[in-house]
Amino acid sequence: MTAKINNSYLLLVRNILISIGTGSLIAYTNFHVKNGYLAMTIIALSSFLIGFLEPRRGWILALTQAAIAISFYYIKPIKPVDEDLAMFTSHVAVGQSLVFSFVAGALRRLYQKK
Repeated sequence: MTAKINNSYLLLVRNILISIGTGSLIAYTNFHVKNGYLAMTIIALSSFLIGFLEPRRGWILALTQAAIAISFYYIKPIKPVDEDLAMFTSHVAVGQSLVFSFVAGALRRLYQKK
């Protein structure tokens, strides 16, 4: 059973918590992969998820997710497997999060019109 949330601000807070979780997952995978394909797939899927959850304000969630990924790179609490790949995937996560959340939000709005 899932609880239905009617208040839009509570829904946004729930989605921000999901965005923080997916941003942490992205940051973790950026530091532990040996090739970029898995990291890019995780970024794409999680960004699509947050864009689909919040079609109007998905850019807020995407910026939250991207900020976590990029700040994790600059703080470097753990040593990455490949330094260059971690830098690349962390910086690409910013643009890719925004693009995929925008596309998912547009698809969700189209789906809701029908």
